[in-house]
Amino acid sequence: MYEVSYETTFCATHRLLSSGQPCEPLHGHDWRVEVTAATAELDQDGLVVDFEHLKRALSEVTSRFHYGDIGSHPDLVGRSPSAEVMAHYFYVELKKLLGPSAAHLKRVRVFEAPGCSATYVEG
Repeated sequence: MYEVSYETTFCATHRLLSSGQPCEPLHGHDWRVEVTAATAELDQDGLVVDFEHLKRALSEVTSRFHYGDIGSHPDLVGRSPSAEVMAHYFYVELKKLLGPSAAHLKRVRVFEAPGCSATYVEG
């Protein structure tokens, strides 16, 4: 099995919710997102997925949050924007953007802070 990963960072604020109500103060993080694609067989160019393709797709999704409040994004209003929720969100959005390469998407890992991460794997 071959795996490739690409990661990027963005700065954003968030606050967790409990029963729809804030349960902590608004605070910021330098978020790090890593996307991994995998396949048993390389394509005709010897690739799992072109890194530039992963970079463009991930950049498009992370740019929605950079220097903003994650909880105010229309797709996340009323949801508690935990690292787990964000990992799932990025996975779903990347599936939409990667076209045929989406079949190779294996996981998305979101680091909220150094040493603190959440991973979403479909299935």
